[in-house]
Amino acid sequence: MMCRWRAWWKGLPALAVLVVVAVTFARAPVERDLTDRAETLMSMIGESWAHARFEGRNALLEGEALSEEARIKVRYELGRLSGVRVVEDRTTLLPERRPFTFAAIRDGSKLHLEGYVPSSYARRRIAEAAAAMAPGIVVTGEKDLVRARGVPAGDFIGVVAFGIEQLAKMPAGRITISDDSFSIEGRAPDFASYDALEVTVRSELPGDFKLARFAVLPPAVSPFIWSAAREADGGVTLAGYIPLGDARRALLDMVRAAVPGAAISDQLRLADGAPPTEGWLKAVSFALGQLGRLPDGKVALSGTTITIDGTAPDFAAYDALAGARRNLPEGYTLTRFAVEPPTVDPFVWGVQRTANGVRLTGYAPSEEAKRLILDSVRGNFPGVPASDEMRIAAGGPPADEWVAATGFGLDQLSRLRQGAVRGTGTTLSVSGEALDSAAFVAVRAALEKSPPRGLTLRSDVRPPVVSPYVFSLRKDADGLTLSGFFPSPTEHERLVEAAKVQFVGARVNDVSAIAQGAPQGFTAAVMTAMRQLSRLEVGEARFDDGQLKVTGAAFYAEAVPSIEALLAEGLPSGFTLDVALDVMPAPARVDAATCQKTISQLLEKGTVTFEEGGAAVQASSLGLLDQIAAAAASCPEALIEISIRQPDAGPVEAAARAQTLVRYLAAAGIAPDRLVTDERRALAVQSPADSVASTAGGVRLIVR
Repeated sequence: MMCRWRAWWKGLPALAVLVVVAVTFARAPVERDLTDRAETLMSMIGESWAHARFEGRNALLEGEALSEEARIKVRYELGRLSGVRVVEDRTTLLPERRPFTFAAIRDGSKLHLEGYVPSSYARRRIAEAAAAMAPGIVVTGEKDLVRARGVPAGDFIGVVAFGIEQLAKMPAGRITISDDSFSIEGRAPDFASYDALEVTVRSELPGDFKLARFAVLPPAVSPFIWSAAREADGGVTLAGYIPLGDARRALLDMVRAAVPGAAISDQLRLADGAPPTEGWLKAVSFALGQLGRLPDGKVALSGTTITIDGTAPDFAAYDALAGARRNLPEGYTLTRFAVEPPTVDPFVWGVQRTANGVRLTGYAPSEEAKRLILDSVRGNFPGVPASDEMRIAAGGPPADEWVAATGFGLDQLSRLRQGAVRGTGTTLSVSGEALDSAAFVAVRAALEKSPPRGLTLRSDVRPPVVSPYVFSLRKDADGLTLSGFFPSPTEHERLVEAAKVQFVGARVNDVSAIAQGAPQGFTAAVMTAMRQLSRLEVGEARFDDGQLKVTGAAFYAEAVPSIEALLAEGLPSGFTLDVALDVMPAPARVDAATCQKTISQLLEKGTVTFEEGGAAVQASSLGLLDQIAAAAASCPEALIEISIRQPDAGPVEAAARAQTLVRYLAAAGIAPDRLVTDERRALAVQSPADSVASTAGGVRLIVR
């Protein structure tokens, strides 16, 4: 027996080898089968985080569980798997994170992921969604996502994918998930994208998650515009942009305060790019304050500029609006003030000049027009106090026509000592007393031109008043000089024309000027003095108010008493006369030919006229006759033949007129026997040998 036992023992090693080989080759298929079925089981029960490793039929369970319940569930289900003998649980719990956060940050073509995920599966799905967000996107951080417990209830992967889809609509932005709260921020590229983002995020956020913050900025606009307009139905329409934050609520309160009870149509949309909100709201408050005064108005802001349009209902509102322009919010400017003033009828205005200064009254069509006229007042009346009582109103001429007309009137007013420019509708009148004669002439010349465009011109400008009222007629070798003042252009014209007629061949030098203050009968007195002055070789007739002084030298002695008598007879009542006349020396003797030449020259320059239908010589011809008498006296031996050939005189009247001349020349000292009035035909036609006949208005004088 001992020998058999020892023989059996010797065969044990070989047997053991056979057993090991048999067991090894039989376990491997069993372990693979159990592993495959365990993996399938974990997926089916939704616990793919767990993995089973087998040693024979004994399971080693590994992995990081999201909860203790998941560990128990996995152990239980794995223990029930056919073929499993023992389950050894080597799983651990993932660390819990509170809050459970996740973030995705986009910056152009880059997308960075950070935070926690509940599983590797979740990490993979999130990475796939990120990569599909946009062509060429570069995703970073997906491998650094930390698995952790604490994921909120609901579709975590779905809400992350939703957020990444929204980031695709912005060039840059961020989504953040904190437990069950979802936040998004960034800047929309345009208003369409902004609107789409806001609607989508607020209405399509996956269930079980709430929107904690929507901080997507709208596009930045420039200029940042805003407007408020009052409508025909009494409502107020708000349009343009409004800054981010709580500006809308404050703005609506301002509208209600400015236009109480008005229905508000809010068409504002949020936009970035506004000036600082506090200053912007102050500017809006200022603008709305003006809108409250304009029933049909509109106010607007563009950046830091303000515009106001509308029609003021009354002067109080317009004055308040105009005054508000001087109290603009700090940092803002008023670039347009197009407020129509109240309409008035009639539209009147005026500028008066008195001893105390210049006063502006009535209405002006615009602030700018009024400013231009005030500048014109300062230019035309330097240093003169100006009182501005003009109000701005509508209903008058266009502003440019009003400025042109009023400026034209001011130019004339500057030449007046006192006066006024007045406008009514389309009529402009200028009245007053000129500063001096030159000013009166300048005003009159200006007023005779075409009136300013669009206006009818009326004038009542008077010459200056002078005292004492002086006027002088001086006759000398250089001609006749008129100096001093005359009362009107018409009377001045009469005097000048009379001087040209009565002062035969004399050059008339007129340095007189127009002025008021002439004594009653002034022109008649001057005409009387002029007729007698024409009978002097040299002399002067000078008026000093109602006093006339005549000095000079007569052609012959017999003329002196005649001149004195005719002066005294012709002067109107109220004038006094002072006459001091000398007589020219007797002229040197000349022959008949020279005498004829002198008389001929006189008759070529002047005309001997008679009263119509009669034989009396007109007073205007006395000066010419006195000069003819002086010429005739220079040839005392010659005969002087007189004949009358005038259309209005028949033979009888012609003979009577010739006798009148004979008597006048005889009274002037010409011997009567030298004067012949024979009307024989031989006298009518002279032979070449005869002396040349002289004719003046049908009066023929032949010296023989």
